[in-house]
Amino acid sequence: METFVSRSLAKIKKASKGPARLKDLRAACDESLAALESAKKSGEAGDDAEAYFPPLKAACKSLHAPAMEEALDCVQKLVAYGYLRGVASGPASRDDRDDDDAASEKSGGDDPDGEGTSMDAIVATICACDDFDDDNVQLQVIKALLTVVTSQTCEIHEGSLLVAVRSCYNIHLVTRNAVNRTTAKATLTQMLSIVFQRMEAADASSDA
Repeated sequence: METFVSRSLAKIKKASKGPARLKDLRAACDESLAALESAKKSGEAGDDAEAYFPPLKAACKSLHAPAMEEALDCVQKLVAYGYLRGVASGPASRDDRDDDDAASEKSGGDDPDGEGTSMDAIVATICACDDFDDDNVQLQVIKALLTVVTSQTCEIHEGSLLVAVRSCYNIHLVTRNAVNRTTAKATLTQMLSIVFQRMEAADASSDA
């Protein structure tokens, strides 16, 4: 995992070289690269990449296509290999998110961004890129969402699942690239098919 993440962060740093507005992204990459190197030397790296997600999230928010594409590709691979895992069931609408934020403040919760679990944050980060006008970024969004929804090490429910489906549908509607449009349609079909298969399996288990 260390070599894979290090390679991706190095590519993101290189892709973001130049613009002053991306200096925080470069700094985040440097910080995570240093942490990876330290963990590698001490033999404490493990197989959980959650600690290295912040620079990937920052890259996705950078509005810089090369950095976004590399970050989304990295997230997709980390989920595929089980290095990013967990359960997501985030709010389905802005009203639900506001309600969750209010409940978190009332209970003294430590989720200031209102993103719920780490997997909720990962899904939200991917979906936030769905309206970026770049064919390669849109394709990476589709691939990442399909991997997250179909992964055996992730559980995507409720609001987060709805947002993932909505993002694929949005790309299908707005993209001018025929390949992306076809891929988004096929991904939506596969996503919903798997969701219904899991529902049927759960019903069968409960009836047994």
